[in-house]
Amino acid sequence: MEETQEINAQTIGKNIGRIRQEHGETQQQLGAFLGYGATTIANYESGYRLPDLVTFFRIVQHYGATLEDFTKP
Repeated sequence: MEETQEINAQTIGKNIGRIRQEHGETQQQLGAFLGYGATTIANYESGYRLPDLVTFFRIVQHYGATLEDFTKP
């Protein structure tokens, strides 16, 4: 039987922050790329908000990552 994995806002947010930092970007720089402020990025990373699908895919592509990179615990 396969183990199921719960994907939640905290997991995605933590991974956005981790991957952003690995690429040496600030929240302000990622926000500018997306057309948002640093506060929006901070809200994503804290799990307070989730990016919409278009924004999420833009983040994934921006870092040359995969969806799994952002959803793994």
